[in-house]
Amino acid sequence: MLDDDASPQLHGERLLIGAVRRLARQSGCAGAQAHFEQACGWAGAEACRMLEAFVQQLALHGRRRLVLSLPGDPEVTADERAILDVFGCAQAEAYAAMDDRLATLLGAEPPASLGAATCIVAETLAIHGCLLEVQCWDASTTPSSTAAQWAPAAATTWPCQMARANFRRLFT
Repeated sequence: MLDDDASPQLHGERLLIGAVRRLARQSGCAGAQAHFEQACGWAGAEACRMLEAFVQQLALHGRRRLVLSLPGDPEVTADERAILDVFGCAQAEAYAAMDDRLATLLGAEPPASLGAATCIVAETLAIHGCLLEVQCWDASTTPSSTAAQWAPAAATTWPCQMARANFRRLFT
């Protein structure tokens, strides 16, 4: 999954999608955790556990069935792309866009725990250089080339703010 091939996906995207696929199919959290530890060092195990909570929350609160490919498949489904967008929005601090995409994935209002898990995983990946190349802006805005200029939404989600503040306090 993390080999040095010429895949157009960034390392963070391959890591996330591979782990989500494994966790969703319950085919071994140990494999996903090993990849997270390789990418994120000592914080990898915790990030993988939070991703597992993310997947469990999707399964628990989702009102529609998500389409995921098998682990190792190079094709990314629309639902997998939406999952990448959720984490990319969290990395860009575009919390309103993140919540909108979570609501679309679930087919319902996302619980606070889902947003918090998303933010912790996204921040851990970002700290370790696993940035996601996604589009988290609204259609009405003009996209820019850097995440720092994607301007976080004015109204941010409280659970994400709290999780982000706690993460920074504890780990940075």
